[in-house]
Amino acid sequence: MNQSTVEVEARLIERIVERRNTLLANAETEAENILKAAEEEVRKITEERDQQILGVIGSELRAIRDRILGKANVEGKKMLVEVREQAISRGFDEAEKRLIRIAAGEDDSVDYWGLLNRLIVEACSQIGGGEFLISANERDTKLLKSPARVREVKKLLNKTLGDVDLVVEEPRECLGGTVVRNREGTKMFYNTLEGKLLSVRRKIEAEIAKVLGVS
Repeated sequence: MNQSTVEVEARLIERIVERRNTLLANAETEAENILKAAEEEVRKITEERDQQILGVIGSELRAIRDRILGKANVEGKKMLVEVREQAISRGFDEAEKRLIRIAAGEDDSVDYWGLLNRLIVEACSQIGGGEFLISANERDTKLLKSPARVREVKKLLNKTLGDVDLVVEEPRECLGGTVVRNREGTKMFYNTLEGKLLSVRRKIEAEIAKVLGVS
């Protein structure tokens, strides 16, 4: 092999080596790019996953918070209702004590007989008709069996119902006021003092519950 042939082969070998090196360099660069892209994709996926997890956790935490706040709100309203109920109870206890004094004729500021008459007239008017059976507590029954008292009640009833017949029945347990029914017993109207007081109390309690949004 002459000198020129050796030189040609040497240069050929050098070009092959350079080409190989270039290919290897390009391959390494491409591999790095692919690796970086893969790492970036992994990072994005991880971030998205973390955000999703945080979103789920956040939603659950908000739901828990809302439940706690909602429960606290309801409990707070219930406590407020209980406090007001206690205050109402004290007020109605005092009112009941006064009604007892009124029914016993111990309160000079109230004409109990006039009040009893109005309760009887109201009950009879609600029932309608011309024959009524009246019951009251023992003290009021004694008053109502007086002929003069009966005439007074009839006179009041005549203004709205015309001529009526009244029968005073045996005493019943009640604070005061009256219970009236028709002769057939098909209609009855409770117009006792405690009934009136209870009706007012229920109305007040219902209004408070409505305002506070608690049943």
